[in-house]
Amino acid sequence: MAHPTPFELTVSGLAVIPLPAERAIINVVVSSDGKEKSTVTKEVVAAAKQIEKLLHQVAPQDDSPEAKAAAPLAHWSKTSLSATSYVPGSTDHDHHPARRYKSTVRFDIRFREFTALGAFGTTISSISHVEVSNIEWILTTETKDSYRSELRKTAARNAMRKAQDYCDVLGCGNLRPIELDDTNGNYSYQARGSGRTMQTARRSAAPAQMYTQSMQSMPGDNEESSEDASGLEFTPQEVQMSMEVTVKFHAE
Repeated sequence: MAHPTPFELTVSGLAVIPLPAERAIINVVVSSDGKEKSTVTKEVVAAAKQIEKLLHQVAPQDDSPEAKAAAPLAHWSKTSLSATSYVPGSTDHDHHPARRYKSTVRFDIRFREFTALGAFGTTISSISHVEVSNIEWILTTETKDSYRSELRKTAARNAMRKAQDYCDVLGCGNLRPIELDDTNGNYSYQARGSGRTMQTARRSAAPAQMYTQSMQSMPGDNEESSEDASGLEFTPQEVQMSMEVTVKFHAE
């Protein structure tokens, strides 16, 4: 007796795990543009040194695990340094515009303590030639690794439930998986929630204590900057880990 052709189902399984952000990455750009190369360079170097001074205050004081865990700053580095020159387009009144020079330094800064991040943001906002483009909320590598197994299991269970739901309606039974494809099952991470950007963060009444002295002593664009020493407050965003798999089933 010939066996009936099995009914075939192909479904996707999705897993999503929401987690609180553990690190805040801020990308800081120091740049200056002008007609005098030496002036442009001095302005960028001076601003970069001010930022480095602030970073050393909150970076781990040594390489011990205890110092790294206690420091508000997880990591920082200068990711790029560029110096260029160009001749701007001429106008009707300036047929021979002077050559201009531009110098740029970029920092990659990662905070684990978000109160210190707010105080740091307040301080660098008063330094000339400094721009903070955005804040990215992330998880640590250890956390991501610890949840990947749960993601895979959850995605597979989700696919199984979907296939069973279809069989319950269509009247098929003896559901069994015959193929699983996770070629496109890369883990994705998406920050979402109520985190604020540097431009829209509200001010906190109590900035991080470690910054009090430095915020009073750091030179700003005007005298009011030392009086307005309240720190920006950031609410860390939720980071969603997710993955998707495709599972093929046979049923009778």
